[in-house]
Amino acid sequence: MSPAPAAASVDDRVERALARILIPPDACEQPPLAALPDEELTAILPALALGGAERIVVDWAARVRRHHRVHLVLLGRAAAEHAVPAGVRVTRIEGNVAGELTAIGRALAASANPACLCHLLTPAQRALLRQAGAMPVPVVHNARAGWIDTPAALAAEARIVAVSQACADELRAAGIRGRIDVIRHLPAPRPLSTTLREAFRRAWGIPASAFVVGMIGGVKPQKAYPRAIRIFAAVKSRVREARLVIVGGPTGRDGGLAWHALERQRARLGLEREVVLAGPVPDAVRCLPAFDVVLNSSRHEGLSIATLEALANGVPVVASAVGGQGEVAHDGLRLLPPEAADATWAATLEDAARTPRTLPGWATFPAHRLWTLAHLAAPYRAERHTLFVTANLNAGGAQRSLVNLARELAGRAPLSIAVNGPSTSDAFYRELRASGIEVVRSAASRDAFDHAEALVRFARARRTAVIVFWNVDAKVKLLVAKTRPFARLVDVSPGAYADEELAATGEFQRLVAYGADDYHRQLDRLVLKFAGAAPETVRADVIPNGVRTPRPIKTPFAPADAPRVVMSARLAPSKFVAEAMTAMAIVRCRLPRAELHFVGGAEARHAAFAAEVVALARAELNRTVFFHGADADAPSQLAAFDVALVLGVHQGCPNACLEALAAGVAVVANDSGGTREQVIHGRTGWLVPGTDPATIADALLEALTDPAEARRRAAAGQRHVMRRFSMAGMARSYLRLIDELTEEGAG
Repeated sequence: MSPAPAAASVDDRVERALARILIPPDACEQPPLAALPDEELTAILPALALGGAERIVVDWAARVRRHHRVHLVLLGRAAAEHAVPAGVRVTRIEGNVAGELTAIGRALAASANPACLCHLLTPAQRALLRQAGAMPVPVVHNARAGWIDTPAALAAEARIVAVSQACADELRAAGIRGRIDVIRHLPAPRPLSTTLREAFRRAWGIPASAFVVGMIGGVKPQKAYPRAIRIFAAVKSRVREARLVIVGGPTGRDGGLAWHALERQRARLGLEREVVLAGPVPDAVRCLPAFDVVLNSSRHEGLSIATLEALANGVPVVASAVGGQGEVAHDGLRLLPPEAADATWAATLEDAARTPRTLPGWATFPAHRLWTLAHLAAPYRAERHTLFVTANLNAGGAQRSLVNLARELAGRAPLSIAVNGPSTSDAFYRELRASGIEVVRSAASRDAFDHAEALVRFARARRTAVIVFWNVDAKVKLLVAKTRPFARLVDVSPGAYADEELAATGEFQRLVAYGADDYHRQLDRLVLKFAGAAPETVRADVIPNGVRTPRPIKTPFAPADAPRVVMSARLAPSKFVAEAMTAMAIVRCRLPRAELHFVGGAEARHAAFAAEVVALARAELNRTVFFHGADADAPSQLAAFDVALVLGVHQGCPNACLEALAAGVAVVANDSGGTREQVIHGRTGWLVPGTDPATIADALLEALTDPAEARRRAAAGQRHVMRRFSMAGMARSYLRLIDELTEEGAG
C-alpha cells in the first residue's frame, strides 16, 4: 500500500471520529417552547410631563412594545408632554380620578397580571388600586428630600422599586423593611445628526464658536438653577464667548417660584444675553449635540436621567455628588460636592469639555428589561409544584442526575422541567416525555432576559412553589432571583464551577444592581453534592447524586482479548482527556494492546479542543483509541470494560464514578470534590492525588494487571454506592426539601 492512501485513510478515520463526537443541536428533537399567558403590562403616572420619571416610562414602553402589550394610565395632562410610543395603549383620566382608578384596579384584578408600577402616585391613589384588587408597586424616583410619600406610607408597602442604590439606602434608613428592588434605568444612545448642533445654536442665537454649557430638566427648587447661573458667571469670567442654555420650564408645585428666582438671578448678574431660557423641548435629547458640556447642579437626585442621557450620547457632564449620581460611571462624568466653590465648578466644566466623546459600555445594556421583569413579578398563591431549570438536556452527568431524579419523583410531586438552551441529544427528552413529565424550552434565543422573563411567567402560570436551578447560566439565575418570583429558590451547586461562573458576571451584576451576595441572601437553599464549603448567608444542604441499579448491557461490545479502559465524559479540557491519552500511552509500554474508549460528545464551544484530541490519537484511532460519541445509554455498557477512568476539576458528585461503581467496574479517579466520597482509595477504587499522567498510568496498571484486586475493589464500590448513593435516597431528600419549602411559602 502506498504512503498516500494510508495517510488519507488516517484522515478519514479522524473525520469519522469527529463526526461522532460533534452533534449539531438541530440534529435532534427539542422540547416545545413554553406556552405563556397573554398579559398586558401596566404603568400608571400623573401625566407624560417632560421629566426624568416620565422619560423612564416612555423609554421602557417604546423598547418593549414589540414583545409585550403595554398599557399606560395617565391621571391627567401636562402642558408639554413626551410623545406616546406607537402601539402603546393609553388610558387618560380626565375627570373622576378616584372612580376611574378604582375601575382600572378592578380590571387589573381580573386580568392575567394584576401588578402595576406606579410612578409619582400618592399613597391615596395607590390605595384605590389596591382596594379594587390590583397590586400597585410604588417607584421612588427621588432622594428623601423629594419624596411625595411619608416614611410611614412607604413602610406599609410590601414592595418598592428604587431608581438608585442611594434611594434604596435612604428607604432603609427611614425604617422601611419590606422588599426594595433597585433598577437603574440606562438610556440607549440615539442616532443624533451632527446638523443638530448648528440648527439648535442658530435657533438660540448662539455663535458657532461659543462654549455652551447645557442644562436639561424641569425648573423646580431642587435643581438649583440660580446656583447654576452663578457657576456660569464664573465660567464667563474665564471664557470670553460662553453661553448657558436651560432646556425646561417650570414644573411641580413650586416651579413658578423657581422660575422667577432663576430670572432674577440672571438679571442680577447681568447675564440676560448669555443665559438662554429655551423652555420645554420635546425629546430634549436632540439638543445634546449643541452642548459642549452638561451641568447638573441639583441639591438632591435619585439618579438623573438627564445626566445619563448625556453620557449615553458621549456628552461630558459635571454634576453634584448627590443621591445616585456616580452609581453609573463614565470617563465623561465629573462629580463635585454641592458646596464646592464656583471657580472649582467652572474649571471642572472646562476640563470635562475636553474629554474625548466616547460612548459608555453600559449604553447598549438592556436595563429597560429590568422594568419588564418588575412588571411580571406579580404575586400568586403557590401550589405544590416544582420547576426544575437546566441549561440543556445533553447526554452528560449533570443532566442524567436530573433526569433520574425527575423520573423518580414523577407521580409523587408535581413538577416541570424548563430547558434554557438547545440540546445535542434528544434521548433524555424522550425519556422524560415517556414518563409523563412536562418539559419545555423557556425561550428560543440565548438571551438571559428572554429566559428570565419566560421562567417568571411560567412559574406564575403553574403556581410554582419551588424553583430549582440545576446547572443554569449565572445571568439567568441572577435575573430570576432579583425578580423574586413568589416561589422558593434552590440552587443545586455542581461544585466550585457555580462560584466561578457567578464571579465571572461581575459587570453584569453591577449593571443589574444585584450581586452575588444579594443572590445568596435571596436563596432559600443551596444544595451541595458533597460536604463542602458554602456562603455564610445561605443555608446549605448536602444531597449527593443517586444512581439507579444498572440495567443489563444493552449493546455489549464484542468479547475483548485486550484490557479495556473507558472514560464516560464530555470531551472538554476540564476532563483531562489529553492527560488520559498520555497515561494510556505509558500503560501500553507494558500492555501494548490496552485500549482506551471515550464515550461522550463535545459541545460546540469545545469543538477545537475535540479536534486537537482526535488529532493526537490519529495513529491509534480504532486500534487502541476509540471515540464513540455521546450515548444516553452509556451506563448500560460500562460492564463491558475492565476499568473506568474518571478525571475532572471541581467535581461535585460525579455520575461517571457512580455509574461505573454501580456497574461493578473498577474505578481510577483523581481526588476532586465529592469524588473522594465515592472512591475510597484502597477500598472502593484507586484515588490519585492529581492528574499527572505517570501517576494515573501507575494506578491503571495496578488495576489492569491484578484482576483479583480490581474485582475486590469493584465489588466493594458497588455495595458502597448502592447503600450511600441510591436513587431512592436522593429522591427522598429532595421530596423532604420541596415539602419543607412549600410549607414555608404557604405560611
